[in-house]
Amino acid sequence: TVGVVIQGGDGKNVDSVLPHIAQRTFDENPAVRSMVSTVVGGWLLDLRDRYSYFHKLLPLLLTGLSDDIQEIQKKSSDLFDKVGQQYEKENEADFKDKQDFQVWDKNVGIEGKSRPCLGCRALIERNLSKILPAILRDMTDWTAGTRIKAASLLYHMLYYAEDNATQHIEALLGGLYKGCRDEESSVVKEVLASAELVGQHVEPAVYLKLCLPHLTSASTTSTQQTASVLKILTATVKGTSDERIKPHLKVVCDAVVIPDVCDTESADNQEQLLCLVEIITSKSGEQCAQYSLQLFIVVLHLMSLQREGMFDEKIRNCLKNIAVNLQFEGARDLYKLHTKDVIEKLKESHTSWTSHSSSRLLFNTLLLNAGPVVGTLLSDIVPMVTVCLNPEKDPELRLKFFSLLSKLSVDSANTINSTSEFPQHSRTVLVDCIIPNLVWKAGRVAIAIRTAAISTLWAILHADLLPVETCNSTLKDLLTQIISCLDDHSPTTRSITSQVLEKLLTLCKDHYNVDLLHSLYPELLKRMDDSSDEIRVFVTKTLLAFFRAFPSDYDKDLYKLHLEAMFKGLLVHLDDSSSHIQEGVLLCLKEASNISPSIMKEQVKLVQHKHRVSRYCDELLQYINNTTTP
Repeated sequence: TVGVVIQGGDGKNVDSVLPHIAQRTFDENPAVRSMVSTVVGGWLLDLRDRYSYFHKLLPLLLTGLSDDIQEIQKKSSDLFDKVGQQYEKENEADFKDKQDFQVWDKNVGIEGKSRPCLGCRALIERNLSKILPAILRDMTDWTAGTRIKAASLLYHMLYYAEDNATQHIEALLGGLYKGCRDEESSVVKEVLASAELVGQHVEPAVYLKLCLPHLTSASTTSTQQTASVLKILTATVKGTSDERIKPHLKVVCDAVVIPDVCDTESADNQEQLLCLVEIITSKSGEQCAQYSLQLFIVVLHLMSLQREGMFDEKIRNCLKNIAVNLQFEGARDLYKLHTKDVIEKLKESHTSWTSHSSSRLLFNTLLLNAGPVVGTLLSDIVPMVTVCLNPEKDPELRLKFFSLLSKLSVDSANTINSTSEFPQHSRTVLVDCIIPNLVWKAGRVAIAIRTAAISTLWAILHADLLPVETCNSTLKDLLTQIISCLDDHSPTTRSITSQVLEKLLTLCKDHYNVDLLHSLYPELLKRMDDSSDEIRVFVTKTLLAFFRAFPSDYDKDLYKLHLEAMFKGLLVHLDDSSSHIQEGVLLCLKEASNISPSIMKEQVKLVQHKHRVSRYCDELLQYINNTTTP
């Protein structure tokens, strides 16, 4: 009825009924919404003063294109086509001139859809400046329904506007940034689809000039704002054809690789960066070689900052795709290509790292994942590690680096010793990194540092990465600190130190002088009284290695008192309440008896009657008798 009344009148009452018609686009009854399209379409075709109302009526008709009912979508589309065709006929001369100069037909339609008719595109172009501000305003409305309708309408406006959206790009991008932060998923979906349309029709140089500065100033913007820019940038790049975007991808990569962008702990930002890397990789092809380093660094940052491996699969896919573009067999080749370059960049800041530095996390992640290439870069890596393990550095930083060294040592054949070159750097690691951090200092933090340092030394020794020559040249200084660690407050430190000492006694057994041996046994005997039986068992193994390290020319007569002290101290524990301790001590005493059977025999007989069980003393005496030459 309203449609007929307005149609039959002079058209001056259109403004008064439009708000009511607009409200009916939200009506729950499909028949009402269908009638809105019919009425508005009729006005656009037949209203006498319709040219004055195009900018007010077009949004009402185009809203029907996103209706839930397919029939309403088709009706709205058909009506708009008729309106466009009529408009084209009415302005045929103008369009003919433009077509002659190829202004209108330089674009192609959206893949899978036919291109809108010339009249429809012209109508949107000429009215976009009047309609767009209202759409962007409605996209921030407090009601979800209005925002959803506005976001859908924006998509259809851009679909018809094509490259004419360029002149409104700044305002458009601002609206898209806000829209993609909407709590309604349907709004976000429409906004991202609109961004893809922008990418399809607007020149990359234009939208990148506006998008990228928002990223490079990420340090002055909120995490949420950065995430929205990344979402829209990803969508626009995705919508742009490969040929048009390829010349601009390096600029994009240079922007996202800066620390303010890729050093993000926001899971949302991390996910968007990975999506962007995926899109860039899919579009770049072989040209990816020009900026593979930037992409590699971005992915490494995300690998190091992600929480609990939540993006592991995406990260693996990104690295795999970059490798494929470079015609590599896999990600391992990518590490071979770029690890050196990344380390060179990290050298610029490593002297100022803290435990929380993103560059430190990147370094850690790189070395743990790079594989055998690490072994070829020790001349670069070891000096950086040495700086970060300086005793004056932040304790937490040193703990992180000791942990890194330990992990690399466990799999040394595939990491730091892949080329068998680590032993050449072992003295530096031992003298400049480990020994200074074993020095006793008060406090719990210092205990943690000593535990980490001795654990790292154990890992290096266990992996056979410490040459005998290095061990011998540093033995005196090393033993000084190890002896102090035997008496450490931490049971863990005492336990590991015992195992380290056993390794050192075995490794350098022919290089211990008498003074060193005599300085060791009082500390080892003291540990036999440790509160932990586990540590005492370890000490028995250490003592076994200790007695095997005695030189063949040891003067047992000159050092008789030392031998008596050693034997007495151990014989006490031969009557221990723990059978494990007794068995361990028995093995030690058997080995010790080879140094001086007579002194051992003498000491056993002195204490045998005091032992609760004489079996172990009897076995020891039997062993001495059997091994002593008559």
